Amino acid sequence: MHSHRRVLFLSAALALSGCSAAGGAGAAPSGSSAQPAAPDLTSHFVFHPLAIHPDAGTPAILMNFVADGPNQAGVPCIDCVNGASNSDNVGMTGPSSYVRTNFVWQYAISFTDISYKGKCNVAWTIVAGKKTIDSFGATFNLPSPGGFVLYAVARNRPKYSGPAVLTGKYTCGKNTGSGKAPLQFE
Repeated sequence: MHSHRRVLFLSAALALSGCSAAGGAGAAPSGSSAQPAAPDLTSHFVFHPLAIHPDAGTPAILMNFVADGPNQAGVPCIDCVNGASNSDNVGMTGPSSYVRTNFVWQYAISFTDISYKGKCNVAWTIVAGKKTIDSFGATFNLPSPGGFVLYAVARNRPKYSGPAVLTGKYTCGKNTGSGKAPLQFE
């Protein structure tokens, strides 16, 4: 019986590591209060080229999503989902809009670049009613048109408890878009 538990534990551990980058360390499971010794507070930019052939009048950029969850090393990543049928996949931190106390949180934005090449700004704002709890952003260059963009930023948790709304926005030249997600700070 003891060896069966080891096999089950090993199988579960391997399944949970399927989305992590090779050699990347994961964060604590959502039910745990343990935290990595030195959280990665860097930003992560990923661009995945796609074969895009837009019709006339197609917008240059299309909004995909805004997401958040516990910060983890190794994500977001491209072509890293174990067992996916092709390389058009991303690994992300588990989505969770319940922000626990003492956790570093990762905020992501994604959009599809149809025909734009150049400088982009991404920005996030967290508000509770009319009060701004936190705001942050980044600037980067899109290397070429035709692909999806995923940009994530890790942030220390603001000193706030209660409901809030996360808004993520991109500005690439004259192209803008945004998305929202609810948050609940423990």
